[in-house]
Amino acid sequence: MSSSGSNTTSSNVDTINALQHSKILFIKVWCFTMISCGFVGHTLSIYVFTRRSLYSNPCARYFLASAMIGMAVVVILVPLRLLQAGYNIDAFVSSAAICGILTWFLNSIKALPSWIIVLACADLFLCSSQSVTIRAWSSIRVVTPAVSLTIVIVGLTYIHVAFYTRLSAAPSCAFLPGTYTIFLGIFNLFLFSMGPPIGMLSFGLLTIRNIRRSVKRVVPNTNLSQTQNETQQRQKATDRQLIQMMIAQFIFYTLTTTPNSVFFIYSSAISNNVANALQTARLSLVSNIVSYITNGGACLSFYLFTLSSKLFRRELMHLFRCQRGTIRPITISRSNRAQKALTIPLSQLNR
Repeated sequence: MSSSGSNTTSSNVDTINALQHSKILFIKVWCFTMISCGFVGHTLSIYVFTRRSLYSNPCARYFLASAMIGMAVVVILVPLRLLQAGYNIDAFVSSAAICGILTWFLNSIKALPSWIIVLACADLFLCSSQSVTIRAWSSIRVVTPAVSLTIVIVGLTYIHVAFYTRLSAAPSCAFLPGTYTIFLGIFNLFLFSMGPPIGMLSFGLLTIRNIRRSVKRVVPNTNLSQTQNETQQRQKATDRQLIQMMIAQFIFYTLTTTPNSVFFIYSSAISNNVANALQTARLSLVSNIVSYITNGGACLSFYLFTLSSKLFRRELMHLFRCQRGTIRPITISRSNRAQKALTIPLSQLNR
């Protein structure tokens, strides 16, 4: 019996160590992938959304703001989590104040990109409205106040995180166990996992409804010049491309954020029933996987834009064509310069 018990214990220890190793390996691979892909992707997204064909569009401005905040997630949140979980360098345990402030700040910026995308979807809805008063809210002047107000609201909504985070004896920075942990899981489920996708979907459906109504009401106007018609067609094509980008964001955010909130609630509810270290290790592995995957929406938006939008790909290819064009310097041979110098306009000869 003793030999059998020791073999079982040894097997459990080996399994726990394997689970711990798998968790750390996943965190390192995932974080390094997010940092490299996210930095390159957001840099290219910022370039594309600042091009002339998109920069004058309010919806594209919201996508630009989302890319900038996503860059903050890539260069601040992901490295801090990588150092904390992968290399035991924990900036959160410096003091209780830093523990609370950093946890609040990182939770806020992680939620912001998806809510900025909701603003972009709302702008598409406003722009497609038949009411002139409602369409007036789709303006470049509205973008900065709307984004700033969203940042403040999301920050204030997450402020409770700073007061319910404590340093444990390990030391480690963690949320208070019990009721607050369950509340936080439900809070994230509605505000972070379900809120933005529902907002994207709602405004997207309303936009499609407005577009269909406008198509039915369109009467051919022969008074419009060809230039005006071409401008309207380009604007409609841009809006369709932005709608496709919005739909891709909705699907991806739903798939990456919902599992984390659901598992957070589940693990909090069964925390008192976990019997041994092996179950704890398994829960920790799954918890870390679904938690780190939530950063994918803020880090990989560029690749969603590239896959879903022909306009985005066109502007991106324009960047690479320009780069190739600047590599080859323009040289003029002596014969060409001489020939150009001998070519004198007749007006100058008459003088």
